[in-house]
Amino acid sequence: IQQVASIAKRMVKEWGMSKKVGMIALTEPSGGGPFMGRSMGQRQTVWGGKVSSTADAEIERLVNNSYLIAKNILSKNMDLLEHVAQTLVDQEVVSAEEFQMMLVDFNAKVVPFEIVGEERNRDKLPFQEMPTAKML
Repeated sequence: IQQVASIAKRMVKEWGMSKKVGMIALTEPSGGGPFMGRSMGQRQTVWGGKVSSTADAEIERLVNNSYLIAKNILSKNMDLLEHVAQTLVDQEVVSAEEFQMMLVDFNAKVVPFEIVGEERNRDKLPFQEMPTAKML
């Protein structure tokens, strides 16, 4: 989940991959230091609250919808998933060719590639409320 959130954040804030936010870099590329092509002492652009909140909403939308798509793919292919898991337990490695044959053998169901949904879909995610601690 951390990786998904990191990639979504970079897509929106570094690479300008959001129509709602626009093709602007809200943050500097991650990684590297001042001696890796970065300017020391360069002033950072400060973005307004509206742009920042729009970017945060876009990141949330990407993460939520990616979760729902991944869950859908895995649940539609549960037999394949269980077979891959058992094969990995038995032989520890699955080659690309073996995996491709498994996809064919299990008639893997895929979803069409399309833009991730426009809604945030908070209501479709598990754990709508955080569990509360019980006092003894």
